[in-house]
Amino acid sequence: MDDSVFGFISIMAFGCGLYGLYAYVQMRRDGHINETLLLGKRHMEYMCKDKEAFVKKALPAVLLFGITATVYGVIDMIHCFVTPIPVLDYTGLAVFLAVLVWYMVYTTKLNNKYF
Repeated sequence: MDDSVFGFISIMAFGCGLYGLYAYVQMRRDGHINETLLLGKRHMEYMCKDKEAFVKKALPAVLLFGITATVYGVIDMIHCFVTPIPVLDYTGLAVFLAVLVWYMVYTTKLNNKYF
């Protein structure tokens, strides 16, 4: 596979991480649910049974996802564009994928409980 594809993936992970951090700050500040990261197409914020409890339980997950994706994006960009660091890159990828799967399972359970 072409190296430019891997560079694109690192930029995407970094961008997703920054968006996750932005969503965390916004949710913490105004109390609104970030529908893009947490709800998908089936649910809307007004349908939530207890919005305050949902936001309180979702905030740590959004923060962890944002930090993990940002850090992995930086590691992978260094690996792709600066100097190869394969062990750190593969470890970062494993951690990022584990957190991503956990995030998806956790937010699905939250959605099932509060919607």
